[in-house]
Amino acid sequence: MQQLTILLILVLPGVFYQAVRERLRGPLATEQEPQNRLVRAIAAGALLDALYAVVAGPWLVRLLAGGGNGPVAGVLRQPRQAGVAALLLIVAVPSALAGAEAVWRRRHARAQYEPTPTAWDALFRDRGSCFVRIRLKSGLWVGGWLGSRSAVSAYPQQGDLYLQAQYSVGSDGRFLGKVPGTAGVYVRASDIEVLEVLLPPSVAAADGVSNGEGSRGGH
Repeated sequence: MQQLTILLILVLPGVFYQAVRERLRGPLATEQEPQNRLVRAIAAGALLDALYAVVAGPWLVRLLAGGGNGPVAGVLRQPRQAGVAALLLIVAVPSALAGAEAVWRRRHARAQYEPTPTAWDALFRDRGSCFVRIRLKSGLWVGGWLGSRSAVSAYPQQGDLYLQAQYSVGSDGRFLGKVPGTAGVYVRASDIEVLEVLLPPSVAAADGVSNGEGSRGGH
């Protein structure tokens, strides 16, 4: 138990720092391998623990030892204080540092960084119901209605799309009407050459967008 506690104290600050940092900045290519993530978490945790030792070393030793036998005897004697210290040093401080780093980088970055991992996720994230028109690499057109029963993959899964209702699309990309008896259509992102999102007529009219083609395929 003592060894596990010491291990968690050494590693967890770095884990929380890296998790918040990745949440705010987005995943980095160098951190996709599990071993790289573990090494970075340990390094960040060791650095934070060293700073804690410099700033509040004697107080932490008294809190952990508590004048008793064993390196964590003080935790058993003062569980509430130990819990507050753990929340502060393991969760709050690393998260605050990661947030401060993200803010500093945004202010000094030449271009704004979007934490959404791919354009595919950005296109469909928080997307309401709409028509979708797709031209496949084979040259064929596919169209359909993206509604509440549809599904879209998210990173890191390979991109794919299920539209709950399929519409016939002409060779020029014009919607021709709903396919009779349709139960939906599935498309892989790797087969897509062009994908277009079309607002339903009511939303397009409210936004002042002309969407004549999309309105031809009423839901």
